[in-house]
Amino acid sequence: MISLRRTRTSDAAGKRALASLAAAVAALLLCHAAAAQQPSAAGAQHHVTQAQADLYERWRSNINLNQRQAYEAGREYLSKYPADGYAAYVRPWVAAYERESRKREFARLFKTGQFAEVFKVGREVLAEEPQHLKTLTHLAYAGYLAAGKGDDSHSDVALGYARQAVRLIDAGAQAADWQPFADRADALGYLHFIIGELTLKSDPEEAARLFRKAVTYETSVKHTPVLYSRLAAAYVVGRYDPLSKDYESRYAGREADDESRAALEKIYGVVDLITDAYARAVALAGSDPKYAEARRRWADELTRFYKFRHNDSADGLEAFVAGVAAKPLPE
Repeated sequence: MISLRRTRTSDAAGKRALASLAAAVAALLLCHAAAAQQPSAAGAQHHVTQAQADLYERWRSNINLNQRQAYEAGREYLSKYPADGYAAYVRPWVAAYERESRKREFARLFKTGQFAEVFKVGREVLAEEPQHLKTLTHLAYAGYLAAGKGDDSHSDVALGYARQAVRLIDAGAQAADWQPFADRADALGYLHFIIGELTLKSDPEEAARLFRKAVTYETSVKHTPVLYSRLAAAYVVGRYDPLSKDYESRYAGREADDESRAALEKIYGVVDLITDAYARAVALAGSDPKYAEARRRWADELTRFYKFRHNDSADGLEAFVAGVAAKPLPE
């Protein structure tokens, strides 16, 4: 699994992000607080009971001191006096508090990997803000992470969110911050990879196109070995396997002729793409211990396809791996 870069998500950066969010929420809530001190004429025209005034004051006085208590008082006020003139000032504050609370809960659930709840709360956020880019990108990534752990139940909806996020970004949408990505280009690179990964089983040819698109962005994803291993897998499933089966059914046991040689050349062309992709995965994995097991698998597959293409010989394979990164990705 590809893990998104966290170079900007240190504890200090996280605290700064939370402080920024808190400041934004506070600014919004203070606007409502100022308005709440000036109730409407409609609210002043009817008798206000002492209990009602006390409850309103409990909400108003806690806006800056204890927002949780203010929220509880506001909710109680709206339940008891929903048509009251003062409710016009309490209601937007309560709605703003709930909106920001959902986003904070969404972030907490995402961080702890509670993916079922992530999608539940994420849908609630998007119900109010359908184009909230940060939520869309996190839901796309959550679907990818869940699938990597064997849970495909969120893949279809995550795929939709990822595609929606790409459309919004391509149309010029900007995020307040691009976390967990580094920037706009990084987000697009990873989103294309995620869409490709979630598409691989159903449409390997489209997945291959998306993986190739992902590496057109000059970002960290371009240098991630897992992407190239998945590109190789897309070539194997989408092109090599069907061509190989067709070749076996039509030409096995027959003397070679122009038609069978042309079919074999077509297979060789696909094998060249597969070996190139696996070689990039192996080269990029290098000696990084977190890729050690995967690198062995990729190297085994690379050797198998390389030998198939070179008369069962591995001569030149090491040089091929060493120089592959300097070459453009073949179409």
